[in-house]
Amino acid sequence: MNYETVEGEVTRRTVRLRRLARRDGHLPFMPFGLIPLAGLSLLFLIALWPFAFGVQNATKRAVTEALAANGIDWARTSVSGQSITISGEPPSGAEANKARLIAKEAASATPFGLARPATRVTVPQGPYKARPDADSAEADAETAAIAPLQDVTDEAAASPAWHFTLANGALRLEGAMPDQETKDKVVRHAFNKIYPPRITGVDDKLTITDQDVPAGYLQVAMRGINTISQCDTGQASFDKGRFSLRCELPESAAGAVRRQAMASMPFGTVGTIDVLPHEAVVSCEAELSDLLKDARIEFDSSSSVIDASSNALLDAVAAAVKKCPGTLRIEGHTDSTGPEDENATLSRNRAFAVRNALIARNVNPKRLIAEGYGATRPVAVNTTPEGRARNRRIEIRVVRASE
Repeated sequence: MNYETVEGEVTRRTVRLRRLARRDGHLPFMPFGLIPLAGLSLLFLIALWPFAFGVQNATKRAVTEALAANGIDWARTSVSGQSITISGEPPSGAEANKARLIAKEAASATPFGLARPATRVTVPQGPYKARPDADSAEADAETAAIAPLQDVTDEAAASPAWHFTLANGALRLEGAMPDQETKDKVVRHAFNKIYPPRITGVDDKLTITDQDVPAGYLQVAMRGINTISQCDTGQASFDKGRFSLRCELPESAAGAVRRQAMASMPFGTVGTIDVLPHEAVVSCEAELSDLLKDARIEFDSSSSVIDASSNALLDAVAAAVKKCPGTLRIEGHTDSTGPEDENATLSRNRAFAVRNALIARNVNPKRLIAEGYGATRPVAVNTTPEGRARNRRIEIRVVRASE
């Protein structure tokens, strides 16, 4: 009996030891489950590494090429992700700001169309060295045009905004005035400007905000009436402390209105001033139409990449655009082949590609906007190869004061 009991205990111990040995010879379940996850993570990192460096390299390439194309030879660029640091010795603060704006506007081709890869640009903050060769007044004016708008005070930014529009002989006053007295003076002054056929009536839609009247506010409102009343059509506005004007009028009056609009401000600051002489607008659009009618800007098939054969045409277009007044809109159009949304995207990307090409040819980026219209504005039928070819086009127009 004792023997059996001992033997039984021995047998049970042997079985238990075998079970423990079997367990000790295998890994737990969890490490096996983590192996696929670790493999996927490694593959993700391998795929992400070249993508991240690809974006960084594309950012550096786009900015470097844009700066070189615009003659910014003092700048050296370094990149971290999509943040650009521009170092060097700019001749002036305006030149440093010009480099910053060009870098921000630089576009690079992606699988989804053109994109501006630089998200943050840092430039030298001074002191700046003297300009070595005293550039011409024309170059200084171009630099000033590219420089960022001046800052406004908190008081000016918070003051009532207004918008005066002149179209078809009607001067429409919209927005707000700080008090009734100021409104009465502005409206009375507007009625004194009724000189048919340019102005036949005043439509007063101004409201009152019951605020204190800042010193100089009334003079800025009067500037709006005085300038817009000399236009055939146009818009004058004061918003967030900035006075802006877009005006179409004869060439003979353009210089005086431009000087009046851009004079120093008693309150706030000067914003965008587009004075568009009729003769210059007609001449500009006729020259651009002739250029783009006789030859087309060619793109790779179903792509927004401009073919190298169009370089000479783009040089001529850039030269014509520089002589144009105001802001220009680059319009992309396609034929009706393919899905509507894809046509809209392609036309927009092609318009941005042309804009980028003109900026690389020293056209001020602030003067260029790009829009795509897809197949919504055909100039020929889409039922023939010839008609579809005419509909696949780029047009460039002056943004009119009435828009």
